[in-house]
Amino acid sequence: MTQRQITLVNNSTSPTSLALLQNASEQGNVVAWLAKYAYPGTQVRFTWDDTDLCFVWAGTSQLSPGVVLDVSQVVPAGANANNAIDFSYDAANRTFYLHNLRDGNRPNTMTVTADNTLPVNAVAVGIGMAGKPTLVLQAQPNMNYQFTPQPTYFLAFGNITQSAVVDADAVNSQKVEFPPNVFALTATLGADNNWTVVSDILAMAQTDDE
Repeated sequence: MTQRQITLVNNSTSPTSLALLQNASEQGNVVAWLAKYAYPGTQVRFTWDDTDLCFVWAGTSQLSPGVVLDVSQVVPAGANANNAIDFSYDAANRTFYLHNLRDGNRPNTMTVTADNTLPVNAVAVGIGMAGKPTLVLQAQPNMNYQFTPQPTYFLAFGNITQSAVVDADAVNSQKVEFPPNVFALTATLGADNNWTVVSDILAMAQTDDE
């Protein structure tokens, strides 16, 4: 378990959403993982455990940038254990469900197996971290979906809603990395709309109510 924290400061000239994204690595649609609206001179803080992985699904039509995912189920999972699950549709009750969580046969790979009960283009399925979606795909019947959880973090700002699908090529983002043995960072968005990142060497990642 590695607890991490990023404090985002808005020192730009306009109110905007400050967001943290994870790299899709061509595995799926990028989702605005964590995002909060901030006025100039204010800050937001995100804290998470980077081993807190999960499977998720959300009912949606065709996935496209701007679609906000209303996640209906979150199943705690892992990268090397509890890393495979089945996905089905209960037609009688008109709902989807993830079930049969188990150990998969591929290390560091999270697999979703969609069965033949699924309708076409009706739902998104994928993985998340800290209970929020990070990568999703349009689920289709009789398909296997594999994700490699290798989180790479990106700072972003703009008209971004948490859990919304984003156009990774259109979002002005900047990669941010935690140096060895550093678990807390502060990233400041300046008046020039560029980010400045510093390590909080003496800080411990902690939740807002600690």
